[in-house]
Amino acid sequence: MMLTALVLSASLALFVIGMHLSAFFSGSETGFYRVSQLQLTLQKQQGDATARQLVTFAEHPARFVSTTLVGNNVANYLTTLAIGLFVNEVVHNGSSSAAAEISATLLLAPVIFVFGELIPKSLYYRAPLSLLRRRISFFRFFYFLFLPLSYPLTLIASLIARITRQSTPSVDTMFGRTRMFGLIASGKRVGILTQIQGRLADNLMKSGDREVAEFADAANVIPRVRESADRRAVLSIAEVTQSSWILLHSDDSSDDLTGVIRVATLLMSQLSPAKASEPLIRFSEEAHPLVVLTELFQRHANFGVIMNDEGNRVTGIVRRNRLADRLLVSQKRSPAPGMGWEL
Repeated sequence: MMLTALVLSASLALFVIGMHLSAFFSGSETGFYRVSQLQLTLQKQQGDATARQLVTFAEHPARFVSTTLVGNNVANYLTTLAIGLFVNEVVHNGSSSAAAEISATLLLAPVIFVFGELIPKSLYYRAPLSLLRRRISFFRFFYFLFLPLSYPLTLIASLIARITRQSTPSVDTMFGRTRMFGLIASGKRVGILTQIQGRLADNLMKSGDREVAEFADAANVIPRVRESADRRAVLSIAEVTQSSWILLHSDDSSDDLTGVIRVATLLMSQLSPAKASEPLIRFSEEAHPLVVLTELFQRHANFGVIMNDEGNRVTGIVRRNRLADRLLVSQKRSPAPGMGWEL
């Protein structure tokens, strides 16, 4: 009688341990896939020892996958063993014991699924970082305990990757933009990116496959005069057109733009229009808008001209401030007609 009670208690203890391990490894696997690597990296850089341990596993998925795989198999074995011991002790007849064991397993399968898989995965999905931080020491213990079994699995995964010629850099290259979108979303979710920073990142990502020609205005938006024109002629055109900027072109052709004048600068100086003018940087229609914006800032130029493929005709005008506004602030804003966006 005492032996029976001891076996029943042992089987119950094994079942509880198996359920606990199943919940732990199932939830941990979901948590490592769900946790924000951006937040982990920032915590690691701040000297957080727990974050450093989590980053080690997050950056090497094969380690935690193999550990959770072995752990789940151990948990399943313990729960199955517990059910078998319990049924064999309660039912002593051999044939009846087998049928009862199958029936008990079927009856307990929903319980094992709900409490050993569904609920833990849901909890780790909702709060991956906090739960992983609490149990990282427990996970590291099993990582080293299962290492003789999990390490061969890691080697097999690496071998398969080499045979199929798969490598981390190629995957990062193929899915870099998708991962970047995920990183931005993660930053917003965990509060690292503010609303303005998030909008900035979104706009930069959306401009990735666009050309600068899409951000340019028509070449005739800004009035132009000959580069040999005097101050009075430039100021007269500025007054008539209510423009803050005037383009200069060569005396031979109105399409050969040579510079741009800020009317306010001309008014506050005694310089001739040619000497008061600023350079116009030339870009191709296919140039990336971020490259154009960077060069405009580096060369302290307010305007750039977009040239056709042959480089002999101006197809548009791009202004640094407006390009920065559309790329970095909001792509939904549109300028007022004419020169309403000018300063």
